[in-house]
Amino acid sequence: MKPVALHSRGAQLTRRSFLKQTTRAAATVAIAAPFVSRGRVLGANDRIGVGFIGVGGRGRSHVNTVKKLGESGELVQIVAVCDAYGFRLNEVSQQVGAKAYRKHHELLADSNIDVVCVATPDRLHVPQAIDAIRAGKDVYCEKPMGHWSQFDLCRTFFEETQKLKRVVQVGNQGNSSPAWGKVRDLVQQGAVGRIQHVQAGYYRFGDWGERMQIPDPQAKPGPELDWDAFLGDAPKVPFTVERFFSWRRYLDYAGGPCTDLFPHVFTPFVSALGLNYPSLAVASGGVFKFTTYDREVPDTFNMCVDYPELASVNLVCTLSNDHVSEPAIRGDEGTLTLQNAGGWEGGFDSITVIPHKGERRIVPGLKTEATPLHWKNFLSCVRTREKPVSDVEFGLKVQAALSMSMLAFLNRKVATFDAAKHQIVL
Repeated sequence: MKPVALHSRGAQLTRRSFLKQTTRAAATVAIAAPFVSRGRVLGANDRIGVGFIGVGGRGRSHVNTVKKLGESGELVQIVAVCDAYGFRLNEVSQQVGAKAYRKHHELLADSNIDVVCVATPDRLHVPQAIDAIRAGKDVYCEKPMGHWSQFDLCRTFFEETQKLKRVVQVGNQGNSSPAWGKVRDLVQQGAVGRIQHVQAGYYRFGDWGERMQIPDPQAKPGPELDWDAFLGDAPKVPFTVERFFSWRRYLDYAGGPCTDLFPHVFTPFVSALGLNYPSLAVASGGVFKFTTYDREVPDTFNMCVDYPELASVNLVCTLSNDHVSEPAIRGDEGTLTLQNAGGWEGGFDSITVIPHKGERRIVPGLKTEATPLHWKNFLSCVRTREKPVSDVEFGLKVQAALSMSMLAFLNRKVATFDAAKHQIVL
């Protein structure tokens, strides 16, 4: 197996370096956002102003979603966009007629913005989201909630959100899917007894998710490319176009299947089963297929997460084969299987209920685009100040499992969770 390094320098992750990273991240946030603003109070007929921090592939998708919501009658307006890459920033700004900000603090100072969508690389999610809530904005934060090394910072985000009474929706759109609502209902009705085991996977033939498009091979830091803004609290390494545009290849900014792909698979089960914080996580895998370029994140990854509810969630992933196996939820009185769940958050064709006693039955599924529903839920909660379906506490529970699994994998150890201190222990 090819050894997996933490950074391009090849240094293995140690407890000391992990603590150093999280301490530096916390310090960066404290310095960057020393002020707190309350934000404006919205009336029932007020239009919600939205600002977007990060308008790459996923960020631009959110821009288009909100634009369509506005065109369909939702009281929402795109006010401004921000990105570290000038060409991308100007293109999206002109497309939707929004202000263009080079620095996210400048966008946060705009009084016409009520909510902020953070869709930057993983490492920037939580620092920018904390800045946003301290600036009086509500936040739609893309998944994963934070980088795999930032669990302590994610906990700070949760605590600050509670203290400042902001509305935060983490982009786990499966929580807004009617299809997954059916799974939740069947579990709560006891269709297969008490759940003890979940088995699922993410299968892909190819690494296009990590070898992201490089629109300008000649790009370099300067007025149109803010390398320091991209790095955030990550190690200060020399610029390369691969790191800037194909950042999902590197452990400094991403986690491969664990944090890029498994949130799609893992999160709906956490919600449907009502799981809390994990008790234990182990993981295995590595770079088994795509060994000919500077890929640091695994292309094969397996994780097993146990819960104090006496349930175990097992996820597997390979990027060298796209043959799909049916996800299964096993209880002590039967099994639920999901048919054609390729899109995950959007739903599946059907649910088969296989009881130990009695006849199996098929419950019709549903496939829909869950992201607009997730935005609608978020915008509704911005007005009512209610808790969204994927609030910051739910996001923290998911982050705990992802961070534990990634740290267990990198350190070749078992990760446990100290529930009293809300800390990951290796």
